[in-house]
Amino acid sequence: MDYYRFSLLALLVFGALDITPGNAQGGGLLIQQYQKGPALDGTYSRWTLYPGVELNYINTDLATTKPKLALGGLLQVEFRVSSTVGLKTGVHYTPIAYSYPVQDSVGVDQLRYWTLPMSIMLHPTQRVSIGLGALYNLYNQGAFVRSIDDFKNKTLYPKAHFRNSFGGFVQVGYHFLQKCYAFLNYRWAARSNLPTLSQTNTSSGFQLGVTYTLWASKKRR
Repeated sequence: MDYYRFSLLALLVFGALDITPGNAQGGGLLIQQYQKGPALDGTYSRWTLYPGVELNYINTDLATTKPKLALGGLLQVEFRVSSTVGLKTGVHYTPIAYSYPVQDSVGVDQLRYWTLPMSIMLHPTQRVSIGLGALYNLYNQGAFVRSIDDFKNKTLYPKAHFRNSFGGFVQVGYHFLQKCYAFLNYRWAARSNLPTLSQTNTSSGFQLGVTYTLWASKKRR
């Protein structure tokens, strides 16, 4: 009796999932089905140039810091290997700001980086894109701002306090109004810190941005 109950349960489960053990799909068949997605039936450009802006909300790995919004910019170029796969690179102006308590006042670090990303972009539909990539942060400059009531004092950090760093990011985005693209990144970067300094080169957080298609090559299928 238990055998029949088990058999009935197995049939119900496989029926609900619309699969059978004998019809498991191999990787090649799944790729063929993926290549029939809606984005493949439309036109696309091999080369596309995107300027844009992004809001950074990035914090350090220190327990005492709190992230602050900082506005940055970017210029990217994408090369489409196919209508569903692209390679993207460019340069980002990436400011990072975070606050922390300093005795009887509040301190804010304002850091400036030039970020060089390299990513692979998947375009499963004409509207939605997914990206995964690596990045290299080139440290430009930083400042410490101390606030006591209405008084603020700003001091530039020496170059040795912060260093270039490596990291990565994942992205999900949506194309709208033909030439506009909105995206959300989760990004992180890290590098070993000098033991004599209290500052850290490790950070992570979110970026919300919008780009505009400034130029695109002739469309093709």
